[in-house]
Amino acid sequence: MKLSKKAEYSLRALVVLARMPEDTSIQSQQLAEQTEVSLKFLEQILTMLKRAGILQAKRGVGGGYRLNREARVISVAQVIEAIEGELVQLFDPTEVPNFSGSMALYGGLKDLEREISKTFVELSIEALANNDGEEGMLGYGI
Repeated sequence: MKLSKKAEYSLRALVVLARMPEDTSIQSQQLAEQTEVSLKFLEQILTMLKRAGILQAKRGVGGGYRLNREARVISVAQVIEAIEGELVQLFDPTEVPNFSGSMALYGGLKDLEREISKTFVELSIEALANNDGEEGMLGYGI
């Protein structure tokens, strides 16, 4: 399992925004530079996050993007769902073969999907933004 570039870049942008002073906006060009994402690709992502209600945008002088609500209430799950449409799917349940042990195997994978999804739901953008390496290690395990 690997996050798509869109999901990763979304999280990058939100971490930068979460670390900014409250009620501060940043223009997409500056955000692209800080996150090391191409402006064109980032603008597509920002539009998706705005549509999902995660970001708000203001045009004109002093405009730009900022979080639409506190980073502590925005979960990684909400971001991934806004970008990808679903959290985690390790296998297609309609294509489960019937062999000896298949119920155990695919039941275990389904349990793993649930645990990963639960972790994404519990993990906030604030927690990611405040994770500064070893000292701030997140306490999430799967």
